[in-house]
Parts: sequence; structure tokens; C-alpha cells
Amino acid sequence: MKTLFISDLHLDPKRPDIQGCFDQFINSCLSVNKTPHSNSIESLYILGDLFEVWIGDDASIPFYKQAVAQLKQLGESGTNIYIMHGNRDFLMGSDFEQASGCHLIPDLYQIEIIGKNKEKYQNILLSHGDIFCTDDKGYLNFRTMVRDPAWQQEFLSKPIAERVSIAQAMRQQSALEKASKITNVNQQAIEQVMLKYNCSTLIHGHTHRPATHEFKIKNNPVKRIVLPEWTPGAKVFEIVH
Repeated sequence: MKTLFISDLHLDPKRPDIQGCFDQFINSCLSVNKTPHSNSIESLYILGDLFEVWIGDDASIPFYKQAVAQLKQLGESGTNIYIMHGNRDFLMGSDFEQASGCHLIPDLYQIEIIGKNKEKYQNILLSHGDIFCTDDKGYLNFRTMVRDPAWQQEFLSKPIAERVSIAQAMRQQSALEKASKITNVNQQAIEQVMLKYNCSTLIHGHTHRPATHEFKIKNNPVKRIVLPEWTPGAKVFEIVH
């Protein structure tokens, strides 16, 4: 069996190329699940930014109905799908879970997998990754604001048209700020969290800098796996077990 990890798909009806890649991925997973049980995909973890923007379940489920239906189909084929909020789709809620059949999980989520040869992947820590960009104080302040339940409740109470306008303004501001800075994770923040959770492997996305970083924390070997953004040919990280 396999467990798959992907991140930063940024699905957008205006980007048929990205949707096409997602179509191929889902069809491939469905095909695999029709094979003998030993080759099936037991779990899929999507570590944030599945969607380019999410302004509430009531408005966004119809907008992304194709992808929501595909996730539902994959789940019904036998794959457990777990989705983490990203910095683009942090307003996904219970209606999305029901419509897609997926399970929303919190950032900094721990799992454990027994590998194919009985090797044990102990204390794997999953994250979207933006919380490690501690050098970008402005973004972290913004993140704190929009993750506040009171802010979210007020935003979701607004008419859909107003939410669309606010989201567009936020995206434009984000694009302007991104053009003037290059933000990556802070290594000290990484090590502090890995030490706190006693994990040997951290898997995250967000930075669009795919790589495997191996280092030591208190003389113990650990690794940080950065998932790629969703582009044609992007590799899916998997653990066979």
C-alpha cells in the first residue's frame, strides 16, 4: 500500500493546465486502486493550498465543484484523504468535508507509518510550512489575523460579492509583496518545532522549493522534505508500506 503527500496545487478554473494535471493524478490514483489491494493508495495527505482561493464553503464548493467531486470519487474508491489548510484556503470548513468526503487536519499533524520492509517512520510531522517563515513578520501578523475565529466569522457573514472583492484585494497585495521579497523558512524555527514534537521527519510545502534537507538536531539525524508546487511533471512524494 502507499501513502501519498502533495501540496500547493492552487487549483483555479482559470488555469486549465493545473486542473489537467490534477485530472491525471486523480485518474491515476483511481486506476491504482482497482489493482490488487497491496498496491492501492491507503492515504493521501494534501498539505495546504489545494485551492487558489477559498472564500467560504457556501461560495467556493460550487466554484470548485469538479475538484470536490473528484476528491469524493477518490475517497469512495478506498483512499483516506486528509487536507490541511494553507494560506490560500484556510476557510474550508465542515460543509467542504461533507461534500468532498475528506478530513480536515490541523497544521503540525503527526503520523506514523510502518514501511514495506517493517521499517518504522516514527513521528512524521506534517505542516503547510508558512508558520516556519518567521523572518516575515508582516505575513505572520496577517496569518494571525485571518486565522482568528472572530475575523473569520465576520468575513463569512459578508455577502459573497463583498468577500470576492476582499479576496481579490488581498491577492493583489500579496503579489506585490512577493515581488519585492524572497521568503523562506527559518532553520531555527524548524529545529525548535521538530525538537518540540520529537519528530525525525518533517514534510511541508508552501515555499515552492522542493528538496530533501538532512541535518542533525542534538546529534540525531533528521530530515525535512519540501514538497513541490503543482506543475506538469511534479513528483508526488510517497511512502510504500
